[in-house]
Amino acid sequence: MGAAATVARTALTAWTRETAGQLRLSVTAIRAFTLTAVATALAFGTMLALMIGGTEGTQRITLAPGSLSFMLGGSFLTIAFLTALFSILGPSRSSLATVLEMLPVSRRAVFAGLQIPVLALSYILAFSLCIPSLAALWRSSVDWWAAAVASILLVVFLASTQLLVLALFRTLGYGYRRWLRLPRYYALTFAGVSCFIISTLLVWTDVLPLPESMADAVEGPRNLAMHRVWGRALAPLWTGAPAPWLDIATGAAWLAIPLGLMFLVARVDIDNQEDVTLRLFANIPLPRNRMLAAAYVDGMQLLRSHQFTVLVLLLVIGLVGVIALSGHPEFGFLAAAIAPSLAVAPCVVGMQSYGLTSRTHWVQRHLTGRATAWVAPKLIACAMISLAIGVVFAGSLFAAGLLTADHWPRLIPDAILAWVSAMIGGVLVPFSREQPLASGATGFTVFLLYGASSSAARWTGTELGKLFGDVRYLGEVLSSSVLAALLAGVLGLVVVRVSKSG
Repeated sequence: MGAAATVARTALTAWTRETAGQLRLSVTAIRAFTLTAVATALAFGTMLALMIGGTEGTQRITLAPGSLSFMLGGSFLTIAFLTALFSILGPSRSSLATVLEMLPVSRRAVFAGLQIPVLALSYILAFSLCIPSLAALWRSSVDWWAAAVASILLVVFLASTQLLVLALFRTLGYGYRRWLRLPRYYALTFAGVSCFIISTLLVWTDVLPLPESMADAVEGPRNLAMHRVWGRALAPLWTGAPAPWLDIATGAAWLAIPLGLMFLVARVDIDNQEDVTLRLFANIPLPRNRMLAAAYVDGMQLLRSHQFTVLVLLLVIGLVGVIALSGHPEFGFLAAAIAPSLAVAPCVVGMQSYGLTSRTHWVQRHLTGRATAWVAPKLIACAMISLAIGVVFAGSLFAAGLLTADHWPRLIPDAILAWVSAMIGGVLVPFSREQPLASGATGFTVFLLYGASSSAARWTGTELGKLFGDVRYLGEVLSSSVLAALLAGVLGLVVVRVSKSG
């Protein structure tokens, strides 16, 4: 464990120094920024808990096994999605991992040490989103002791879920590589999608209403699911009934299974192959205009990156799933609720663009004599790529009847906020092929920026809209426009700073 902690500290230090060098800030400033981001995430979750708690009143409720299973199922999906996503978007092999192979450090210690920072980041973000569930445990508990025990068990549940999903991801990735002979690029993509599907299948019968015709067929197997077992084990804290020993034993087994799987997969090296570069648009000639040619080259580097392709594939799978779900007579309302967010999601696909090209910006500076020569081509390329994918997504959702013309006044401001947030996050915390923590840190920052700005736009828009009577969305459009202008100013300040030559 000591060796793994040393590797983790080394990886974190390397990422901190690389980010400080790119932003021309001190290491202390980067650490302060990181702590601020963590505090912001926790504050965001606390705000959600207060908003939800305000609608429930002060009446104390008793949590039954069913309601606890629903709560834990949502937490399971949240951390499973984030863990699998950050694992997929991570670089194939860092220089640090290559150096460590030549040192007397075990493969398990190297694996654990390189994973700890990424796991910590995804855990903090998932925990922040699960704070409303934590608040519900405290509001419904009879005494502080029961609330404290339930809170500790929720924290342990999230950690166990995270280890389970990571172990599944590594195992499936190795299996696809070993037995299906898939390149790493495809193997890890399929492994991530498989983790999403498996996680959804484990909890969907509690998160979504179950038709009566299916209840008897799945009731037995789903009672052994992790969130259900933990839900029944926690229920005695509210009901006062004796704790079921079978559920306690099964819950302990669900703790042991992820640890055992992680012990096994840590010995397997699946990251022994570089990312595959796709030769998209290889024979298309460069535009004659110098600005457009630079934007074309910049866009090609993003389009051919592993992280971009995987992110788009995941979004496409989500789009197909939502459209298919829309035809379901009982679950169609969920598709309509998810559709606006899915239409905006393509606006963040360019968040890794700056990190992919930052090491070659000196070429444009040398050719043009301007330190910021890379900025306009990059913004044009990212905007056009996001727009093209966004049009396809929005068009598909409109064709499926999940979006209507009434959504436009909210979709366009949200899309602008998401795109500017992705650009700021991508420059402020740049992606790096050499740092496993980089992808998670970039996504974490983009999520916070977009979540904070969109929440502020909703709240101020509602208050501002009261001044304009019945004009729908006018307040949100005005507030979103002001926030987008402020974020654009922040983006300008950030790109000027990172463009200064050493």
